[in-house]
Amino acid sequence: MFDAVIMAGGGKAEPLTELEGVSNKAFIKVNGRTLLGYILDALSRAPSVARIAVVGPTRELAELQQEGYTFTAVEETGGMLDNAMAGLEAVCGERLCLVVTADIPLLHESVVETFLELCAPFDGDFYYPVLSRESCESVFPDTKRTYVRLREGDVTGGNLALLNPAWFIKNRHRLEMFIANRKKPLKLLRLLPLSFVAKFLLHRLSIADLETELSRMMGMTVRAVPCTLVEIGTDVDKLSDLEAVRRALSDRR
Repeated sequence: MFDAVIMAGGGKAEPLTELEGVSNKAFIKVNGRTLLGYILDALSRAPSVARIAVVGPTRELAELQQEGYTFTAVEETGGMLDNAMAGLEAVCGERLCLVVTADIPLLHESVVETFLELCAPFDGDFYYPVLSRESCESVFPDTKRTYVRLREGDVTGGNLALLNPAWFIKNRHRLEMFIANRKKPLKLLRLLPLSFVAKFLLHRLSIADLETELSRMMGMTVRAVPCTLVEIGTDVDKLSDLEAVRRALSDRR
């Protein structure tokens, strides 16, 4: 069994939240249910998920609990890493934990279970999904994503990961630079050895190379999880994203 932490902190105001009349995009409604509600439904129905903690605004989380959702509410405390720390401290720190953003409403319990199956045998500290451009664009051809060119092709990441809470709590400072530049691949490359950068520029860098170098830099065992689970790569950042997931969720109904 695994615990799960949902990141539903407010962050700064953005055009999408202003357009939808909310202060936090996790509470944008689609078909009468918040984006966060879809995540909670998926995780609560997943057989491998035990305890769920949600980091976010107290009042809105309390309202969701009154609607019947079961989770531990954790008051948001600041930036992404501060909130992640608070969430991880609220669950069991002795086993791997899922960390999920609150803006991937296409998440489904079967997707959660498939991702966990792909992470087996669970001998690492950090598992991160890797999706190809082809798999993403085959489902959402008009959605814009940030891709990196590797030997295997153009890839992007997902908004769900499996990690070792004990490592995170002890080493969160190592993640600061990666979080700050997570959508700026060229800036991240400046932190890496020249041979690594050369491979990247020549499109010879592989997923295995990334695993090896990140494991070295972070002092942990990093596992990439190649998959076609586009649901975990389809987050809601823009109006076009919201329109795409609204169509998809309407079709699912």
